[in-house]
Amino acid sequence: MHIVKSDRGFEFLNHDAYLPEHRGEHDRLASQSSAIGDYEDSLERPGTSFLWIGDHHHLNREEVAALVQHLQAWLDTGKLSIS
Repeated sequence: MHIVKSDRGFEFLNHDAYLPEHRGEHDRLASQSSAIGDYEDSLERPGTSFLWIGDHHHLNREEVAALVQHLQAWLDTGKLSIS
């Protein structure tokens, strides 16, 4: 799995099976949403209110474990990147 930034600065978590020339926002496993939620820090931390989840992926156990790490990073920091 790898992180790609959109032109608007939001992170997408893509699967390694997609070749660079075929990657796009529709190939995402998860991505930050620009929607603003009803949270105290939503305006100061864009991309932290909602998360888009992809719709056509089969993940094995190791990939699910990696996805969980990325999702936990988003909960903790507002970013999909694992620091």
